[in-house]
Amino acid sequence: MKKTYYSIGLMSGTSLDGLDIALCKFENQIKENSSSWKYEIIKTECVEYNKKWKEKLQNAHLLSAFELKKIETEWTDFLIKKINKFVSQSKEIDFSFLNCISSHGHTIFHQPSAKNNGKELGFTFQMGNGAMLAAQTGFNVVCDFRQTDVALGGQGAPLVPIGDEFLFSDYDFCLNLGGIANISFNKNKSKENKKGAINSRFAFDICPCNMVLNYLSKPLGFEYDEGGKLAKEGKIDKMVLQKLNNLDFYNQNYPKSLGREWVEKYVFPLLKLDKSNESIIKDLLHTCTYHSAFQIAESIKKVELNLSKITTKRKLLVTGGGAYNDLLIHYLKNFLPKIEIVTGDKILISYKEALIFAFLGVLRLRKEINTLSSVTGAIKNSCGGSIYLAESSCVTSSKL
Repeated sequence: MKKTYYSIGLMSGTSLDGLDIALCKFENQIKENSSSWKYEIIKTECVEYNKKWKEKLQNAHLLSAFELKKIETEWTDFLIKKINKFVSQSKEIDFSFLNCISSHGHTIFHQPSAKNNGKELGFTFQMGNGAMLAAQTGFNVVCDFRQTDVALGGQGAPLVPIGDEFLFSDYDFCLNLGGIANISFNKNKSKENKKGAINSRFAFDICPCNMVLNYLSKPLGFEYDEGGKLAKEGKIDKMVLQKLNNLDFYNQNYPKSLGREWVEKYVFPLLKLDKSNESIIKDLLHTCTYHSAFQIAESIKKVELNLSKITTKRKLLVTGGGAYNDLLIHYLKNFLPKIEIVTGDKILISYKEALIFAFLGVLRLRKEINTLSSVTGAIKNSCGGSIYLAESSCVTSSKL
């Protein structure tokens, strides 16, 4: 089996920052009774969404089936143009070695096991036409990573932990501060390189993060709260904070995941937004920033029950846009004095998810596990993702 792979990871998250593109190289190093991977992020690009695309993606869940399919085709065409440009402008790179494009898609619906009037919904939908992407880029495509896990009774999320296990096992915790804050950890780190160790990896969504902070920043004329500067001008609203902390989701055991629907139904109504009052909005920003840090810290304390007694610091890797929020990181450090909080370099902060989706595509091509039941709650581990072959990959025979 091949040891070296090249993959382009595509990530479009709930915070609507833009499309992350990361060309990555992965090398499989086989050792006795173990397998480890090394990665290199070769080239990256973030294509920011303009106002038109942000509005389209934000409101896509409200569309009719016909209009949603139309938007999916338009968005896939957008991906194709950006990937082809990315390739054409990288003349120093030989893309003939590219094994696949691994696309997360853009999540429109995520209700994998929520109950609605007593009925199991059991579905998730990440927009993006894989066949169209393969045909018009000329590269094999792996996409639709969540469906198999949901079919097996899982949450279909988070998917990043398998990458945390193989690429970032030096850290006790891996925290992503995106639209939703989520965390990954191995409960049995001393056995992380032994067969079956991936079943000791756990992860779950903790709380809303940038999705809410961006929502509150827009009435003030900003796409996001850069460095937490707006929140720093406000103060904590104790009543709102208590209501947020009392949300039932925080009492649920993992595995668990969050989506846009939950945030809109349970969080936004608690933030009684007076768009004409800047001070109230800044108070809400500070409150929600504090709330995110508090819930993250509480989650880590529940996992690390003896945190107050440990003599050596645990290591927490922080990536995602929220890693740049100084106020959020400040509160995290205050809540977790026994944890060494490490923010990745700029490339890793911005492109870790794209990197790991590139890796998920490689595992899918190798027919290896890329989705963990210990993380999602599915009945078993699985190898998720639909594969679409580029036209050049097809074998033509005159004997039919």
